[in-house]
Amino acid sequence: MPVEDSPSTVQELLRTAAAADAQGARDLLRRIDGIRLLELVVTQAELAVDDERRRAAGIDAVGDLARAAIEVLGLPQSAALELDDDDPLAPPTVTGWELVTVDPEDLHAATLTVRVPAWTLALVAFVDGVDADGSIDRRAVAVAADGRCVRARIRMDDHLADPELQDAVLGRDPSALGDDAALASALRVSLHQAAQGG
Repeated sequence: MPVEDSPSTVQELLRTAAAADAQGARDLLRRIDGIRLLELVVTQAELAVDDERRRAAGIDAVGDLARAAIEVLGLPQSAALELDDDDPLAPPTVTGWELVTVDPEDLHAATLTVRVPAWTLALVAFVDGVDADGSIDRRAVAVAADGRCVRARIRMDDHLADPELQDAVLGRDPSALGDDAALASALRVSLHQAAQGG
């Protein structure tokens, strides 16, 4: 970058770094096809709640494992380098983590304040419904940094049971997600703001 084009303020530097991180996320997503993206969303939705800590609703992030090791887990960069993917064509190794836990009625509003790293590959929002027999009906809505949207519904006998995928929708337009279109649009805005350094 020529000297005259270099960012001159801290805010501009942060915006430039965020834009580069967001572009890196989109590049990684080129290696993740629709089936793999759906698997990632369902897996994160399954792992969002464990027996020790119940969450009725929340928003999680999915990102590159090596970057998450540094930024989220606090590992030294030397340790994270060992996690780098060798094959630039294979699907990247990713991980998910909790961003926020909320009451179900506050899920949509949480998209306005959740702090999203610019290098996030996807945001996954989920909400649980508990049936009369105690089984769990978990709805997950996700938006990837490249614009793809996913809605998935999984059913489990309890929090530790294997999930059964009930239905799924994958598309690029949030309106394809029906009743979950507004939530998908809000998640997309959160990702866009992160990419802008906001």
